[in-house]
Amino acid sequence: RAYRLGDPRDGATSLGPLALPSAPAFLRGQVLDATAKGARLLCGGVETACPATERGRFFAPALLDGCDHSMALMRDESFGPVLGVCKVASDAEAAEAVDDSPFGLTACIFTSDVERAEAFAARVDVGTVFMNRCDYLDPLLPWTGAKASGKGASLSAHGFKAFTRLKGVHFKHDPLA
Repeated sequence: RAYRLGDPRDGATSLGPLALPSAPAFLRGQVLDATAKGARLLCGGVETACPATERGRFFAPALLDGCDHSMALMRDESFGPVLGVCKVASDAEAAEAVDDSPFGLTACIFTSDVERAEAFAARVDVGTVFMNRCDYLDPLLPWTGAKASGKGASLSAHGFKAFTRLKGVHFKHDPLA
């Protein structure tokens, strides 16, 4: 599938710009670290600009094979289109790999077995677990993290709690006084 880089307000855009000016260089650093440690870059992995405007902070989606947890992209949050693939022998090993990070925003499992996905979700220490998709926003699903990923929650009824403040009121009333 071809990605169309551009303005995220344009319905034809499938990949918008990165939020931070430092993001493209950060992502490139993750790719370089991984390839220096033995990963194989299958596609992308370079800073680029929107073809229509020749401007913007874009990064060509990168797919890397042969990754392990000595590589920063497997332990740190990228917040960009970089995916490292690490072969595991079991769901338990996959869960250990997911948890081998100080961060815990999301994880995903691709399977046709719902019970397997539920067991994986219960085991990993992350804020959101997806089955057969990733990073899909649903207004009814709280978006939250675990460990060093995010504080609190957004979206859902839980997200509204950040905009409220509890107040306790305790009156002792003696009608004879």
